Amino acid sequence: MASTKPPWDYPRLHRAFLDRFDTLSPHLKRIARYALSDPSRFALQTVAEISRGCSVQPSTVVRFAKTFGYSGFSDMQNVFRLRLIEGSESYREQVHEHRGRLETVTGDDPAAILGEFASASVLAVERLKETLDADMLQEAAAMMNAATAIYLVGQQRALPVASCLAYWLIEFECRCHMLDPAVGVLSRQIGTIAADELLVVVGLDESPDEVLDAVSQAHDRGVPVLAITDSEVNRLARDSMLCFVLRDAEVHRIAPLAPHIVLVQSLVIALDALRYGQRSGVVQREAVG
Repeated sequence: MASTKPPWDYPRLHRAFLDRFDTLSPHLKRIARYALSDPSRFALQTVAEISRGCSVQPSTVVRFAKTFGYSGFSDMQNVFRLRLIEGSESYREQVHEHRGRLETVTGDDPAAILGEFASASVLAVERLKETLDADMLQEAAAMMNAATAIYLVGQQRALPVASCLAYWLIEFECRCHMLDPAVGVLSRQIGTIAADELLVVVGLDESPDEVLDAVSQAHDRGVPVLAITDSEVNRLARDSMLCFVLRDAEVHRIAPLAPHIVLVQSLVIALDALRYGQRSGVVQREAVG
């Protein structure tokens, strides 16, 4: 049943998408994911273009808008367009510019490729600085500090990000284990994690259902789950205690991993600072005593 009071600003509409996502039909979920993955694109495309992008009928796009209380699709799209008008410089437009320039350079000019890809990576890191909630960094550091052991999962494109986090955690003398399908089924390894430990899952591509099911079961058992992913409405986001959402800068089919590496290194530095503060406090109390 459609809401009688549709959201008339983007933050409220964004919240409505997340709150009602589980109640939507599969086709409407597909549209919600599409809208959240690139709000600027959703603001500018026609109903026909959106329906093709989501592999649904145009009438389903209209029904999606009415589900949230709008009289038609144009009323909902106006909320997305207002977001573009009110925003500062468009990050998405800058990404498109870098993508266009990368498409024009050729293999005999690797310096130009490096320049454009490096600039796109810098742009993605700047975006991370602008959008990341600082309190989340502190909360994630506290989760890692409280855990008796940390287990990491990262496959495919997420593997170097998870490996980087594992390396630095071990360098800072944290009990850390990188779960590896080479030593056994991942779901079984996840099933051994206890409630006083921490599971960190980096998922930048579609993870196997078996792994997602195991993460859900761990979450249900009370295991703290920290996720790094690219969508607020995927299963990792919904089955985690804390989730960092980093959308790719779509400048090339090889997306920059720079913001993800900066994030995990920042997490380790925040953890080290927290542990140092605790050690200093203990020393001061002992000195006073």
